[in-house]
Amino acid sequence: MSSNIIAKQEIYKSLKLCNFCTRKIGFSFIDEKSISFVPKVLSLVLFFGSTLILFLKLAGQMDYAINKLVTSASVVEFVAGLHIIGYDTMSFGKLLTIWYKKDIFRNLINELADLWPTSSHDKDSVEIKQKKLSSLRIGQFSYAFWNILGLWLYNLTPVVIYVYRKIQGAPAQLGYIWHLSYPFDKTQPVYHELSFVFEICGGMVSVWAMLGSDILFMTMASHISMLLQLLQLKIRHLGTLEYDRHNDQYKCKDCYRDIISVIKIHQKLIMYGNNLEDAFSVVNLINVLLSSVDICCVVFNILLDPWMAMSNKFFLGAALTQVGILCWYADDIFTSSSGVANAVYESSWYQNNIRCQRALLVMMQRSQKPLYFTALKFSSITMSTYSSILINSYSYFTLLYTVYRSD
Repeated sequence: MSSNIIAKQEIYKSLKLCNFCTRKIGFSFIDEKSISFVPKVLSLVLFFGSTLILFLKLAGQMDYAINKLVTSASVVEFVAGLHIIGYDTMSFGKLLTIWYKKDIFRNLINELADLWPTSSHDKDSVEIKQKKLSSLRIGQFSYAFWNILGLWLYNLTPVVIYVYRKIQGAPAQLGYIWHLSYPFDKTQPVYHELSFVFEICGGMVSVWAMLGSDILFMTMASHISMLLQLLQLKIRHLGTLEYDRHNDQYKCKDCYRDIISVIKIHQKLIMYGNNLEDAFSVVNLINVLLSSVDICCVVFNILLDPWMAMSNKFFLGAALTQVGILCWYADDIFTSSSGVANAVYESSWYQNNIRCQRALLVMMQRSQKPLYFTALKFSSITMSTYSSILINSYSYFTLLYTVYRSD
């Protein structure tokens, strides 16, 4: 089996959970493209159906929020569903973006196979690879767990409240999952059930779109970070000493070709990272803009709505995890690419000839401009961005809570 096939198998395995989510909304980045008519039509129907459901859900939520803003003076009623509106807006934007750029992402995944390490001879390289893949699997599972568990807590909360009130002998009526406006009377028997089913489907589509986009990002970012760390390992091994029998002494072997090979790998990783940044820049902008508002609104609702407190707490965990993952993996690439310059300095450059030293110096100068993801070129994303989002969320919350207390 060729190394390219092995590389693709390992990459596809790391994207298994992402592929599971994107299949639910009608497309895939790693499945073979179908040439028959029926599967193509079914995929398009599933995608456009998912897009329509999510669009209608988002439109209904916005209409509800605007009506409350106009007709009600209550801050609580207006803010009640804003965090869900923010989540669905991010999901809708991500759904359209990853579908529009699905061929770009497919090409990036295939190109990654050319850089993927498949050798098992170097124990240090294998250890780095296994450690990164293991932490990636844990991150994928944790993120999916928060989102899916939070979704089903929202879905089941109206049912639990209904059953609880029935047991207590109090008047009970099955409520709704989200705060939506409908063009019909949703309290009527048939419309009530249809609305409840629609809200379940809308929540599921929103979560699948969010997971598909974010797991793809964290997977690709983790792989680039791993390749940069392996590159650092190769650089540190440059310029090893060898024994000269004629002069009975150790001397540094000429490693100019090895240096050129490492430089070419570094250039490919830079180009690959820039292409990935361009593909995700719109999605990253949506994340950075809306995350602070989402966190602020859900914390406010946790304080004021005891019935939905548990569901909102899981939503808060998902929101914090979601933006934390974005900043963590973006910061990981920034740190790994910056570490290339340190690796050059820690190599045996001083034992090499002038030609090798000049090549290493050029590489060091280039690596001092590290790779980083941006929010549509407006600002770079690192862990400092995460702290800024949390600070902004707290500022919005204190302002909102002050307005509420003054009413």
